[in-house]
Amino acid sequence: MHHWRVGGTISVGWPQFQRPERSYEIVELELLGRVFRARVTDGEKQGGFLVILDCPDPVLEQLAELATQIVRFQVIVSSLLSSIDGQTLRSFDYEWYPTPEYADRPSLLSRTLANLLEGMQGGGN
Repeated sequence: MHHWRVGGTISVGWPQFQRPERSYEIVELELLGRVFRARVTDGEKQGGFLVILDCPDPVLEQLAELATQIVRFQVIVSSLLSSIDGQTLRSFDYEWYPTPEYADRPSLLSRTLANLLEGMQGGGN
């Protein structure tokens, strides 16, 4: 079980840019089965990510296509690899701004991906 919680720390890096993991404080967290979304801060700036743990790339791509149809905004799987607590992952990218009209997008996408993944697992795919 993961130790992640709001107020706790998480290590994030970008191996393609030779940027080793460093600690960030978690300021927002959603963990829905294997779907993991967080906003983090280094004390000055905030950033975020949405990943699915232990999921092969072809399934990630399929989930992004299906999610785009459901949420009605473009969802893609990033080609940029992230390292989160030692695990290399590809994150989902989508248009988001810190404004009221975009406020619900991160959680909507997390829940949509979790539901789609659950449906795929239940369907034997």
